[in-house]
Amino acid sequence: MQLNWGKEVLHYTDEGTGDAVFFIHGLGGNANNWLHQRRALALHHRVIALDLPGHGRSSGMGVAFENYWAAAAAVLDHVGVECVSAVGLAMGARVGIALAGRRPDLARRLTLVNAYLTLPPLDHVRRVELYDLLRQPGGDREWARSLLEGMGVTGHAGIVRGFMASLAQIDPAHVNAVFHQVNRAEQEEGLRELDIPVQIMVGERDHLVPASCTEELLALARHPRLHRFPCSGHLPYLEEPSSFNLVLEEFLHDGTG
Repeated sequence: MQLNWGKEVLHYTDEGTGDAVFFIHGLGGNANNWLHQRRALALHHRVIALDLPGHGRSSGMGVAFENYWAAAAAVLDHVGVECVSAVGLAMGARVGIALAGRRPDLARRLTLVNAYLTLPPLDHVRRVELYDLLRQPGGDREWARSLLEGMGVTGHAGIVRGFMASLAQIDPAHVNAVFHQVNRAEQEEGLRELDIPVQIMVGERDHLVPASCTEELLALARHPRLHRFPCSGHLPYLEEPSSFNLVLEEFLHDGTG
């Protein structure tokens, strides 16, 4: 499905019926990253997933990260959703925070998967160096290998193959540019002001998100719930989808909020 949004075309999926759940992928990803969740949750929920601007099949490489939430809100308004639980990975979690803050009428719950707002200084320098590999000729493959190692998923052959194959579908300069926009975004106060349940999911084998980042999220969120996946890295929804889906469903069906 698609929506004309200004000069851009946004592609999204809309499956199932029931309480709405909105999945938001990470940097360089797309709506198909959530296939395990879409198939499972659509049995009992209305499940919507978006290719963010400049990602997947959506146009909009010139759309700034700070406006990604508006694209998400436009899709939700277009499909007639009045209240939604948003689930976002990393950058997608940041979009979810912005969406919930700008459109509190839409946000019912928020799940943040391996997200961070502020990196410690040394981690910040290393992350910038990693993404700046994308500026170098042929640096995308070195970036991918280093990123997979940092995500702690090199033991999952299928994930590694899929990630390396996806390199042909991303624009390195665009991914680099959006990374720096996300890196500069200040969302601490935005998260602090959210008066909704916030689920924080952490893969303990993920080397990209230091423990201090999770502690910051827990300190800022008014109603936090923490779940750790001891056997997963950065992508628990792919590494152990059944466990991920169960934990998410329990949060969605909790009577509070």
